[in-house]
Amino acid sequence: MNISSSRVLDQLPAEEPCIGAVFTSYSFDPAFFEDHVLRAVLRLTSDPVEQPERYHHEARRALQETPVAVIVDAAERRPGRRLPFDLLEVSDTVFHPKSVLLLYRTFARMLTGSGNLTSSGYGGNTELFLQTDLSYSDTADASLLAAFDTHLGRIRTMARQPGTQFDLVRAEMRRRIPNAPADPVSPRLAFLDSTSAPIVEQLNALLPQNVVIESIGMLAPFYERDDVGELDSTSIFGALLAHTDEKAVLDVGVAWDNPQMHASNHSELQEGLGRLWTWEAEQNGERALRHIVPQALRPNSLDYIDEAGASRRCPLDHATSAIGQRKLWMQPPPVAFAPRNAIAAAAGRFADVRMWLHPSTRLDDGRPQHRPLHAKLMVIGYRAGRDRESLVMLGSPNMSRRALLMKAGPAAGNVEVAVAFRLNTVVTLRELVPELVRIPSSAFELSERRFPELGRNYGLAIDRAAHDPIEGSLTVTWSPEAADLPAWRLTYGETLLASASSPPAAPVVVSAFVLKPSTAEVVLHVDGRKFPVPILVTDLVALPALPAGPAVGLDELLMLLGRRIGAERTIQIAAQRVDGENASPELAAIFGDGFDPTDVFRAWWSVAEDLCDVSLSVQGFRLRLEGALGAGAAWACMLDAVKCRKLTSEEVWFYGSELLRTLEALTLPPAEDRAVKRGALKTFCTRVRDSLESLAIDAGARTWLKKIEAFYSEAQA
Repeated sequence: MNISSSRVLDQLPAEEPCIGAVFTSYSFDPAFFEDHVLRAVLRLTSDPVEQPERYHHEARRALQETPVAVIVDAAERRPGRRLPFDLLEVSDTVFHPKSVLLLYRTFARMLTGSGNLTSSGYGGNTELFLQTDLSYSDTADASLLAAFDTHLGRIRTMARQPGTQFDLVRAEMRRRIPNAPADPVSPRLAFLDSTSAPIVEQLNALLPQNVVIESIGMLAPFYERDDVGELDSTSIFGALLAHTDEKAVLDVGVAWDNPQMHASNHSELQEGLGRLWTWEAEQNGERALRHIVPQALRPNSLDYIDEAGASRRCPLDHATSAIGQRKLWMQPPPVAFAPRNAIAAAAGRFADVRMWLHPSTRLDDGRPQHRPLHAKLMVIGYRAGRDRESLVMLGSPNMSRRALLMKAGPAAGNVEVAVAFRLNTVVTLRELVPELVRIPSSAFELSERRFPELGRNYGLAIDRAAHDPIEGSLTVTWSPEAADLPAWRLTYGETLLASASSPPAAPVVVSAFVLKPSTAEVVLHVDGRKFPVPILVTDLVALPALPAGPAVGLDELLMLLGRRIGAERTIQIAAQRVDGENASPELAAIFGDGFDPTDVFRAWWSVAEDLCDVSLSVQGFRLRLEGALGAGAAWACMLDAVKCRKLTSEEVWFYGSELLRTLEALTLPPAEDRAVKRGALKTFCTRVRDSLESLAIDAGARTWLKKIEAFYSEAQA
């Protein structure tokens, strides 16, 4: 089996529009997510650095059509969110899964791995991800997706707030697999989830009943804490002992944080026996490094262990010459992290415990690249009868009790996810990760990582910050943790929303609230520290086209809906009008002194054609009807024009009747979401019909108007 090297960002997008996405992560960098991940998934064309305003408008429009939810650990989220996707937090349990679910029309793309939603997790570290495409029409794939949806349902109960986009993504998937039973084990892949049972328990269930384990390989940056080092079922090294052969081998891969890429001092071989050395050579015209551990000096030769753990011998003069040319040098004592006592206990039970170092800095195309180990991998080699196979697991769990041996919950295990698959041959850890360096225990000393204590997260005092774009309000409600809140201030951007020297007694309600492109967070200030809290938008479809409010006029909307200009140009024209600039030359060129019925009809018919696009998501369908740049916005402008006496009641009734006739005659193409779209269309048509009835139309002696009224009355009957 080969593990290919590639950028995670390149694995995300497909050759068609995404209709929903869910991401889970421990730590989260909103700037990286918005500028890189969303850009890839939503296929955005603007440059977030060179064209920030244009990029924001394009991204927000895309989010209105494609629901996106991100669930992260509340203690590890960075500030800086600007776009209104769902950003949900889990605070009662350590939330450590790393997964991506992207929905497309006929399949879903799932990535499960070790990388956080940060630049390090998606490129800076050494990570492992498994990407698989799951067809909605395949029974096994659909069952696996249903199991993942069940996992998402359990996560929903853990999140501090359910959000709005999260449920939309799940509903989009369930419509495509309505009757699929949840089964996390398919013929090619098993999905492991600590919210249902301990990961190791699920992994054990995948092994044959008559299994005899011959080898276990583990790779992780973090291992369990070194308590007493007892090897039993409560230890990660002892969890699989019940099925382990007495001749079994344990491979433990750990991070090597301080490899030296060049010689710094002259070293003598005699002084460096049993130590780790690095030998530089040229391979295929590029600089290459290999690592050795010298064992003995003979009159004319050097005995050493190579990086694969094999005993080797080379001419002594080759080694001494390389030292003189500074091509062979002794490494400083490796800094490696793993539980010393637990590994010592494992050495008493396994026939051999082999330690492997994963260098954080390696050569890539002859140049040093710093990619610290963050991947997690377990490989179990076993025999069952005459078969010899391997079970491989990769995902988010480190090799610790809370990650692998406990079910997720408050004061219990972490939330973790992993995938496991079977190989019809026995493979070792180093066969899967060839950059590992074998090192005897005498050549380095293990230690445990120390983590700083986190201070109190006062952001948890806010239960919810919600923006209702229909009401134009922001409401901030408080959680029980606010009961002992010291002096505090609540801000949005540079605006002070509220402050007090004592705990808050009531929600903070801000009327006439405008969600700015610069930030989608409120900030709680306590004890000189800042605690950003994401603002959830109750309905993205209802967001205005411009941050300053719904300022797009009827002329611009008719041009947009009639496909004469694009959304970006529509917003530009509206912004110019708000700033008091002269009328757009496009408006004058197309409409002259004003639009006529042909322009309106063209707009309505174009909307109807758009609504019949089978690839359109439910949110995209609603956006074309109810959004700030949709048919409903144009219809609302017409009704306002009647009140301002810019249009007559008869004109608007005529235009509205044609809109209603056009939409009610629609036949939506067969699709999983057709029923939901029909419901949205019916609701919209009811609103149009109600507003038509409010218009006072008196044909009087105007025979032509009576004929038009009769025509539309018959069409609506």
